[in-house]
Amino acid sequence: MSDKYDVVIIGGGLSGFAAATEAADKGFKTLLVEKGKTTGGTGNYVEGIFAVQSEMQKQAGIDVKPEEILQTELDYSHYEANGMIWKNYIQQSARNVKWLQEHGVQFSGVVNMGTGFATWHLFDGYGDEAIHIALEPYVKEKGVEIKTLTRAENLTKKNIGFSLNLVNVTNQSTQTVSSKNVILATGGYLNNKELMMSAHKYNPERIVAVNSGKSTGDGLKMAWSVGAHKFFTGMTMNFGGQIYDKTNQIPAYELSDWNLGSAVCDEPILWVNENGDRFVNEYDCVTNWANEGNSMLRQDRVFAILDQKTIDDFTAKKFPLDLHPFYKLSNYPNLKKEIKKALDKKLSFITKTNTLNELAEKLQAPNLASSIKHYNELASVGIDTDYNKDAKYLLPVKQGPFYAFEMEVGAFTTGDGLKVNVNNEVLDKNGHPLKHLYAIGSDGSGVLYGDTYGVEVSGTHAGYCIYSARNAISSICNCHHKK
Repeated sequence: MSDKYDVVIIGGGLSGFAAATEAADKGFKTLLVEKGKTTGGTGNYVEGIFAVQSEMQKQAGIDVKPEEILQTELDYSHYEANGMIWKNYIQQSARNVKWLQEHGVQFSGVVNMGTGFATWHLFDGYGDEAIHIALEPYVKEKGVEIKTLTRAENLTKKNIGFSLNLVNVTNQSTQTVSSKNVILATGGYLNNKELMMSAHKYNPERIVAVNSGKSTGDGLKMAWSVGAHKFFTGMTMNFGGQIYDKTNQIPAYELSDWNLGSAVCDEPILWVNENGDRFVNEYDCVTNWANEGNSMLRQDRVFAILDQKTIDDFTAKKFPLDLHPFYKLSNYPNLKKEIKKALDKKLSFITKTNTLNELAEKLQAPNLASSIKHYNELASVGIDTDYNKDAKYLLPVKQGPFYAFEMEVGAFTTGDGLKVNVNNEVLDKNGHPLKHLYAIGSDGSGVLYGDTYGVEVSGTHAGYCIYSARNAISSICNCHHKK
């Protein structure tokens, strides 16, 4: 292993491997450092990336205008997003899909999320296959060095570039390396409780991380140590409701795959808060994860309420909201078995009673019975005079036993902590670039958002992983050529 590089990339997820791929194509001597035993990180779970006017969209007859996307994102962020960066990202998005295909990444199609734009270019086999079947073998063949079980520490500015220590996680041995350029791709700070408590404006204890577990803010802390601006908007990429077992018998990511997790969190059934009051149009939430997460975080507790008839219907017949292409069946065949398992194991999120009054008492939700009585009246006439939910989603809650499923808010990543410019250079508190230091993916995505990730334009965060990675290497090339 060398001690001098043109580029050191810290973090072996989707953005890290995209940067390594571009660096390899440009002929840079490159080292990729990953603190985990395996590569991919949260990027392994990415469904696909955003693009506009791609060949895949054209072949599918999908016509989405770049200016529509730019305006939507600016509006969604209340103009807190950086319009220059969004403009460049949108312009490069179609080319980034083609670039991935040229490097062996396979796509299965283009879809929309809920009521949003059809911009989501889905990977075959998620990000896992994009990274491990395509990008990682490619960069290895091109001579990029990859060091796993290696933690990067003590980033220090030199006359040109940086030095840093690489610590072997297994035996704690240390090597110091220098690099003309350092790219931070460590995935944000969702798994750092201290940072979450200080950064998030709501109650982060209700946010359940469903990711690789390695996003502890390493890149942010290194950048701050050399003068980077601490840039917090409180943005977490919430994907809405998440059943969570506080007894830790079943992890959150496994519960996400249960039929029960989908029935409770993806279908627009009745939701109530800690007092038993209905507080939102549930359809508007499950079709837009940002709405779902924000509305839930404004409550102290949130419960999905089901009766036995609805559970029987969801299991043997059908549920009302079509979830294609992500869930292809029209019913939940495992729902009743999973409910039994949750009850047998006494998982923390489930409560079952024979009467609604008993349920209200157990939940300490005094208004629950009256809320359900009113909701059933709305269902009987087929008009939601409270929140205007479509009649077909007004499923009455009448036949006992009755069930309450407490929901937390699931999250995939954070999207702030550092500020970058159009070159993905990290900025100091005066808005000046820290030369040769770049942040990509979640480490550098704060410029894309206000306080909320907008799923109306699906795939934008993962797409930014690719765009920001290639953009950082392009910026390094431009600096190199100027010299």
